[in-house]
Amino acid sequence: MNRKDSICDNLTFPFVLKACALLLAIELGKSIHGKIVKMGFSSDPFIQSGLVRMYAEFGDIEKARLLFDEIPERDIVLWNSMIGGYLKCGGLEEAQQLFESMQNKNVGSYNAMLGGYVKLGCFETASKLFNEMPDRDFISWNIMAGAHARLGSPEMAWKLFDEAPVRNLAMWSAIICGFSQGSHFGDALQMFKQMLGEGIVPNRAILVSVLSCCSHLGALEQGFWIHGYIEKHGVEVDDILGASLIDMYCKCGLLQGSISLFDKINKKGVSSWTSMIYGFAIHGHSLKALELFSEMKSAGTRPNRITFVAVLSACSHVGLIDRGREVFNEMIQVHNIKPTIEHYTCMVDLLSRANLIDEARQLIKAMPMKPDLFVWGALHGGLRIHGERKCLEDESVTEELTKLEPKDSGAYILMSNIYASNNQWENSLKMRKIMEETGVKKNLGCSLIEVDQIVHEFSAGGRLHPHAEHIYDMLDHIYREIQIF
Repeated sequence: MNRKDSICDNLTFPFVLKACALLLAIELGKSIHGKIVKMGFSSDPFIQSGLVRMYAEFGDIEKARLLFDEIPERDIVLWNSMIGGYLKCGGLEEAQQLFESMQNKNVGSYNAMLGGYVKLGCFETASKLFNEMPDRDFISWNIMAGAHARLGSPEMAWKLFDEAPVRNLAMWSAIICGFSQGSHFGDALQMFKQMLGEGIVPNRAILVSVLSCCSHLGALEQGFWIHGYIEKHGVEVDDILGASLIDMYCKCGLLQGSISLFDKINKKGVSSWTSMIYGFAIHGHSLKALELFSEMKSAGTRPNRITFVAVLSACSHVGLIDRGREVFNEMIQVHNIKPTIEHYTCMVDLLSRANLIDEARQLIKAMPMKPDLFVWGALHGGLRIHGERKCLEDESVTEELTKLEPKDSGAYILMSNIYASNNQWENSLKMRKIMEETGVKKNLGCSLIEVDQIVHEFSAGGRLHPHAEHIYDMLDHIYREIQIF
């Protein structure tokens, strides 16, 4: 229209502004805003609403609020857009104030706040608001059920699911994906089985989530079945789904299955390449992983930050020091990817395993972020391999570990092991005592077994499994019999 000098009217711009917002076309959106001002449409209420929503999507919340305040008559959609914009930018307090000042709230207003509370980690506030809502739609139920599955209680997620007046595909997806992200893998697979039993056809997001669960649980039979379901129903194996299948076969120990699947994928994207590289690395075929990395770049696929984690892990497993340094530098200088904590952990692990302890320490000091438990664990692992007894020469290591995870047992266990490796048994026991006094409990070990596509989980000393009581009764009986003899 612009090129042909066609006349744009006030009905044209709301649609164009919405398109800019959805595409996050910031510069184009600002240019169109200038055209609106030039043509004298700035006071049109529909265009004003479109501009507020667009700038809110762009994250320019100050500009959005400035326009919002200039609009004399604001509809409910505009209020909700402004609230959503604040929440998207982390402005929880401003969103709350705006929400409380609304005269006529609708279910969309409540849903905007619900989603914001969940996103910003205010889980209890979200639950309270959900209970106070005068009306709820399927989005309300989806937000809370998915949040409980991901962050809260699996039991509450099941309860909300059972109580929901409408169960659409979005709700199934929200809960199954939530269970997967919250590491409740058994619940996710159980719900997937129930979903299929009710005749609901899963989407790709659900299939990716349940395959991820199979990967974490080592549930090969279940993974086989899901792969068969995908082929039987003609689901197109795109890059993401293909990567999930490759990852599942690799982590379940069937490397050849992942290789065969990888070769069959016609349009390989970065996710498929990365999963196969990682698969070779975790199975000890580091040189093949590096060869595949070279093939990936030759094929014109640009690696991402996860690809470099996989490649650096491959270098670490076989001690390719120089190659690891080259890959790390290539990531920064060639691909302009800033190293994350995962990349630094891989490099510290690589250097520590090669007994380059001083270089590993220097890298830790040069990190732009604070080292976490895994970084210190990688350093300590290298020290133990090479029999170093200098792990505590810098007391700041233990000080930093204490600050890291005050409620996580990992930091205390690592410190206890560091002291023990230096024959400082009194300090080692002191760490265990601090755990007891502060109520920090060691994460229980667990074992998994898959029988007839059902994964059974047994935790150390746990009695939650239906057969646990029977097993413990049997063990008590055996113990008593032994005492008799």
